Amino acid sequence: MAMTPQIEYVLSATVLSIALGLLIGFAYARGYRGMLLSASFVHACVVIVPLTALVMHTIRSATALDNANRAMSEGFAFALIGLLGLIRFRTIVRDTREFTFVFISIVTGVGIGGGQLVLTAVGCIFVLMLLIVLERIKFGTPRAPSLRVKATGAEDTFAQYETVLRGVAERVNSVSLRHTPDRGTTYAFEIVAAAGQDIPTIAAVLRAIPGTSEVNVIRLQRGRGPERDGD
Repeated sequence: MAMTPQIEYVLSATVLSIALGLLIGFAYARGYRGMLLSASFVHACVVIVPLTALVMHTIRSATALDNANRAMSEGFAFALIGLLGLIRFRTIVRDTREFTFVFISIVTGVGIGGGQLVLTAVGCIFVLMLLIVLERIKFGTPRAPSLRVKATGAEDTFAQYETVLRGVAERVNSVSLRHTPDRGTTYAFEIVAAAGQDIPTIAAVLRAIPGTSEVNVIRLQRGRGPERDGD
């Protein structure tokens, strides 16, 4: 028994939506830069595409509706699609790229549900390839890390720490000073390391200052708490 064009289209759209969803999830997982990859988010990227396509196709299939009701139904469909992102981001966003991948999943589902299969597939693949290229060439990555530096020493060593840090950093900001009678004075700075300077080197020049008892260096990452790289 031959399949009708409608059934063929639904099957094609379903297979394509699942395939593109898997591709989006795979691209996110391969390009993830954090420590703990969320499998639930990867699954969400995959599932959002066919779900969005289903909602859009259901609205388009209601051919009996007049123009006013159709417009209302399409608006309701877009509201449901937007709700997918809202529900997801009731949780903590640890990587701002999550917004990008959710948006790609939603747009891909809308395109498939709207009947633009070829255009949607090409557009989705192109955007994912662009993200991969930007990741590979490290586009937008700073030349040197931003660091939070803490050094514990004598009460009168602030100027020495600041002078030493200015020799290995492009920018130095004093953050805090805390005095503990039994341990000494702890000075905290936020710096942007100069090109070619790494964490062990910065820690070593601070330890070389007489009276220094403890040095702690933490890498700062936008959108996250400090990530300890060494001390």
